[in-house]
Amino acid sequence: MATYKEIKGVTIQTLSEDPVVGGVAGGTWSSGGNLNEGRTRSAASGTQTATIFGGGTPPTTEDVESYNGSSWTEIAEMNTARAELCATGAAPYTATIFFSGHTGTYPTQTPSTANEYWNGSSWTEIAEVNAARRAGGGAGTAYTAGLFFGGYTGSTLVTNTESWNGSAWTEVNEMNTARYFLGGAGSSTSAIAVNGEASPGQTNKTEEWDGTNWTEVANSPTSTNYVNATGSANSDILSMFGPSTGTGTFHWNGASWTEVAEYATGRGGGTATGSSSAGLLSGGNPAPVNASTEEWATAPVTAAILKEGSIFLSGGTTLKGFGKAGGIPSATWASGGNINEGRNAGASAGTQTSALFSAGDPASAGTTVNTESYNGTSWTEVNNLNTARRECSVGSGLSNSAALNIGGYSGSARLAITEKWDGTNWTEVGDMNEAAVFVGSSGSSTSALAWGGSEPSVVATTESWDGSSWTEVGDLNQARYGGQFCSGQSNLSAMAGGGYHPSSTYLAVTEIFDGTSWTEVGDLNDARSGNGGTVAGGTASGLTFGGDSPPATANTEAWNGSSWTEVNNLSNARNQLGGAGTSGISAVAFGGGTDTYTEEWTADNGLADITVS
Repeated sequence: MATYKEIKGVTIQTLSEDPVVGGVAGGTWSSGGNLNEGRTRSAASGTQTATIFGGGTPPTTEDVESYNGSSWTEIAEMNTARAELCATGAAPYTATIFFSGHTGTYPTQTPSTANEYWNGSSWTEIAEVNAARRAGGGAGTAYTAGLFFGGYTGSTLVTNTESWNGSAWTEVNEMNTARYFLGGAGSSTSAIAVNGEASPGQTNKTEEWDGTNWTEVANSPTSTNYVNATGSANSDILSMFGPSTGTGTFHWNGASWTEVAEYATGRGGGTATGSSSAGLLSGGNPAPVNASTEEWATAPVTAAILKEGSIFLSGGTTLKGFGKAGGIPSATWASGGNINEGRNAGASAGTQTSALFSAGDPASAGTTVNTESYNGTSWTEVNNLNTARRECSVGSGLSNSAALNIGGYSGSARLAITEKWDGTNWTEVGDMNEAAVFVGSSGSSTSALAWGGSEPSVVATTESWDGSSWTEVGDLNQARYGGQFCSGQSNLSAMAGGGYHPSSTYLAVTEIFDGTSWTEVGDLNDARSGNGGTVAGGTASGLTFGGDSPPATANTEAWNGSSWTEVNNLSNARNQLGGAGTSGISAVAFGGGTDTYTEEWTADNGLADITVS
């Protein structure tokens, strides 16, 4: 008998405008009032609606302006004309200090120790910084508690850090990486230093200050200088990347970087104030100096906010849904914690926050027994494999506490050996029927599938693991090796994408296993071998990334159950890399070559059109 709902249907809301994404992920930039004097490499302090902005170049100036949320007004000048200076202070800006920087103009800049206090109406010179330097980073949310770090003496990049208590500067523990033109934000006890000009070039290193020490954390997405950052604590920072043509904006949540909406006018040497929810970016290069101001804002509390699972008619014509899958096209890769040993052609398993990487080639023609475990932040070396190898399977396992390492090359022979990881130790279990290298695999430590590889001829053989032994099942349609992910969660469902066969070279062929046989489905857009990826099934979402195209590629593609779509690339092209994840919305990529770099893929909630029938 039909229910009332089946007879009458359900009501779907119709909206003239789509609701907005909440929080920092949905933040946007808009135009603010122009400065009276365009300039670059200035200092600023305050909030989006109450900011003080001073100094800068060219030429080096003592001019100061204040912002009320819509327009700038010239106010009392500093005593010393400077550029590349820093500021710290309370909000609003009625009590702040501007310190360091340089006097003079290029090429005769002289680093300064000057420190001036603003009381809301005039400037007073007070205790100077200890070490003269320019283009350092500054942090602080009160004029009586500030931090000054890094910079350039005119001949040397420095790691010096000084703490301000309202009356004097004290040298404290140094940064790990010397740099200048870096971004700095936070408080005197919870600060961040990001990017900058280091040696031998620009860096993407990020460091956090806990009030006593600096600690290196996940790298920012790209190496650059002329970086700005704003925020009151090192767990919630908005950073605007230069140099002169950069418009990238990224949010740091204390563990990883996520790209958000770009600002409109590319500039280097601009100056930022405010917070991660209400920020301000003013001045900078080029043109030849910029007077424009842009305001960053997240959705107000009165806005209609999209919630995961929302479905509505947009404009009365298009059915839309909001969820993480809808965010896949715009998702980006962010840096994670580096692995301890750079290598390629190892076995990987798990998820973005619970991954395992074992064996591989740490150098040309090398092998290793090393195993590392990832907790979503950092890699830890754990107990080694029993047999050193490289070119082993991509690995089977859905976490870093249970996985398989299958086949591979010992340096002198192909292997059929299977080792099982129980979260603490590796144990040799039942061998495959055929020794092979570059085998694709999927599933768990108790229900897995292995396919293809080189024995040494390229094969289409598929074997199924029941937790104790391997059994041959239906062959692939296209023999291949290095045809890695996406894969599945058991021996009853898997996906093989790409690979290499000498007669047809690099493959784009994708096949799905249904527990009995393989079926060819939509090809990859980019033929490749040695790619990494996440778990998928015939109708599930998945991701594949990197590999050899040739040459090595950074291309990333997402699977929606029927076809592949190119999405945002890895930051670096890599071949024979490791990968883990259980869908197209969450993944981690690591290794490749001798690379130690780890990148994390997370799809934020996003809108997607829904096709119904």
